Amino acid sequence: MTKGLDIVFQSLDSEYVLARVIWREQDSGGGTVTLEIPVRNSAAAPKSTEQLKADARALAIRFARAFADTIQD
Repeated sequence: MTKGLDIVFQSLDSEYVLARVIWREQDSGGGTVTLEIPVRNSAAAPKSTEQLKADARALAIRFARAFADTIQD
């Protein structure tokens, strides 16, 4: 596992895919946050894989910022 953000898509049915957003804090020994978000697949709402990844990445960034705001020094 490497540090950073990975996005994996898994088909759920004919209308939805599961976007699995995996954020790792460190290369080894660090924490991992995994968000699983059902989204409409490209047949229901035409978007390229790159557009879906960009949407998932933007959501992950918003989540990370909101999470960071809750941490007290």
